[in-house]
Amino acid sequence: MSHDKLIEYGKNFDAFMAQAKKFNVISAVVPGREGEWSATYVMHHVADAEMHFMVRYFNALTIDKPHIIQFDEDVYPSVLNYEGRDWLNSLALIESIGKQVQVALSGLSKEQWERVSIHPQAGEVSISTLLAKASNHLLAHTDQLKEAS
Repeated sequence: MSHDKLIEYGKNFDAFMAQAKKFNVISAVVPGREGEWSATYVMHHVADAEMHFMVRYFNALTIDKPHIIQFDEDVYPSVLNYEGRDWLNSLALIESIGKQVQVALSGLSKEQWERVSIHPQAGEVSISTLLAKASNHLLAHTDQLKEAS
């Protein structure tokens, strides 16, 4: 079942990358509708989130019941300089992390998929659960990019 989640993650990753690569230097920075991010901001956000997710998987595999550190995505655009960042670098980072995650997790045993981390609100969460959340996150932002194009 967890391997199925990795396949789904791969499909959602591929869909996100295909949609993101449709943008160019002009279309990527077009402001989103009121209250919505531009494609550039979406890509920066996904790059940052994918880094967090990857660290969570790797920690769960190498540390006994690590605590998940949450992040406040609402402050990221200003604190992490979304305005000054290059969206192509963020896109390259997403691509690199997505490929790395797929390779790193492809050989996990059933027991490894069920290794847990401690989430502040949800309690114990498995790598399988974390990957499903990341997969859904990619899917949601793929839809956001479609609306922005």
